Amino acid sequence: MATLPEQIKIDDITSGRVDPQVIYAELEHLKSEINILRSDMSVFLKALATIPESQSQQVYYDNLLAKVLTIRLDIKGFCAQYNRLLPIINLTQIKLGHEVEVLSGLSNGTTNGKANVRLSVPRPHLIHALPEATNRTSKNTETHNKCL
Repeated sequence: MATLPEQIKIDDITSGRVDPQVIYAELEHLKSEINILRSDMSVFLKALATIPESQSQQVYYDNLLAKVLTIRLDIKGFCAQYNRLLPIINLTQIKLGHEVEVLSGLSNGTTNGKANVRLSVPRPHLIHALPEATNRTSKNTETHNKCL
């Protein structure tokens, strides 16, 4: 199977340098990846909410730390793949009449205009102070706020 170049441009597709089927396959892969990430985050939150009586606080913390570091790496990988396909996604959004997303630097955690994902690991003694989940205002917000 052909691989995608590091940066994809619309001209690459129209000129035939990039096979649209490869892009479609990559988008399908991202769909499955986001579902896996959601599941992993759900498992993490359940683990965060349940402290087994048979475990010490240190073992509990170490397990949570390992899970959050794995999720963090998975999110970084997903964001890299997503950001690579962003020009194609934006073109599709324009054609459908939706707003487009622009890679923009944030005040913290950015390099060369691309956002880094930063996750912090809660300490066992601070677990009770975790904020409540916020409501999503639109379907696009949920997907598009992830990597920027």
